[in-house]
Amino acid sequence: MSAKVQWFAKDLLIIGAGFAAAMHIGKLPAAIPILQAELGLSLVQSGLLLSCIQCAGMCFAVLIGSYVSKLGLKRCVLLGLSLLTLASICAGLTQSVASLFAMRMIEGFGFLLVTLSGPALIRELTPIQSLPAKMGLWAAYMGGGMGIALITAPMLIQSWSWSVVWFSYAFITFSFLLGIAWFIPHPKTSTQAVPLKSLIKMTLQHQPAWLLALIFGTYAGQWFALVGFLPTIYEQNHIAPTLAGLLTASVSIANAVGTFICGLLLQRGFQPKQLVILGFVVLICCASLFYMAKDSLPFMLQYVLVFGFSLFGGLVAGSIFAQALHFAPNPMAISTTVGMILQCSSLSQFLLPPSIAFVVSSTGTWLWVGVVTSLLSVIGIVLTQRLFGLVSTQSKVST
Repeated sequence: MSAKVQWFAKDLLIIGAGFAAAMHIGKLPAAIPILQAELGLSLVQSGLLLSCIQCAGMCFAVLIGSYVSKLGLKRCVLLGLSLLTLASICAGLTQSVASLFAMRMIEGFGFLLVTLSGPALIRELTPIQSLPAKMGLWAAYMGGGMGIALITAPMLIQSWSWSVVWFSYAFITFSFLLGIAWFIPHPKTSTQAVPLKSLIKMTLQHQPAWLLALIFGTYAGQWFALVGFLPTIYEQNHIAPTLAGLLTASVSIANAVGTFICGLLLQRGFQPKQLVILGFVVLICCASLFYMAKDSLPFMLQYVLVFGFSLFGGLVAGSIFAQALHFAPNPMAISTTVGMILQCSSLSQFLLPPSIAFVVSSTGTWLWVGVVTSLLSVIGIVLTQRLFGLVSTQSKVST
């Protein structure tokens, strides 16, 4: 096997690990009705179980990101995959609601370790000329992994049980763990001499890192909330559950396709600033039409708007993750910078759906939700102009 093929395979192992980690996020929605019937899970408990996996990222992403750099990227990926594997097996064996919550929290920390370490490890393994495309593939982990789970989990549940889903995904995760342990070398970059406090302080004082995190935050909550309302669309239009699952998965996978296309465009010389702004402009158009005319639009047009929103949202996600490698204050602070991005993302995904529900219940209409999401996208565009304007100014000063 040539050296080029070996490096390519190593890249795909890390990217595949990201997809496997995201599959654990997407496995739960299809199992909620079964868990309610078999374990007596209440509606409130179901909502908390769905959201509690975000708690680790929402509270500890920056802190854990600094430890990732200290402990070693490969070790942290392996630790994250180990936590996902063990927690998924234990949850599949349990018949206790309390144990399900505990294992879901552990899965949250495992997911966070993998997604914090992945970008920096890909940077170490990938030749610089193919890095944008590989980061585009990496940024597809959430949409792609959730899409795979949304397709496969209902089939496994229908044929066997929800426990089989947990065991199957644990096996997939463990397979990537073995592959990475065996084939991936430990990166040469070391941060042993950098105090954790200095690493965190360096990142928190770096304005581009904050801008990247805030830009991604304005997008992530919108995507999570809009996709979350898909079951409402299906119910209103009397769509069969099997078809509804496939349609939801296709929307999630569209986001992965968008991020991959973004990576290819970046590699071909397209400017990240223009891709991010294009993404936000399409988000404004799709979200505005969807929310402001939600009850009068035919189903196919509603679905096309959500699909387009997810597809072009991938331009934002792919560009931001790619730029995190360039805008980190120091190569040693890449994981901490990604941690800041993920922390803003988790906070946005945690806060925006209930905020949208509050707006709808208070006003009795979806129109103002379109106004709120459009405003978030406008803020994202302004922050993007600020980020790349700041870089341009610094470049002029240096010359």
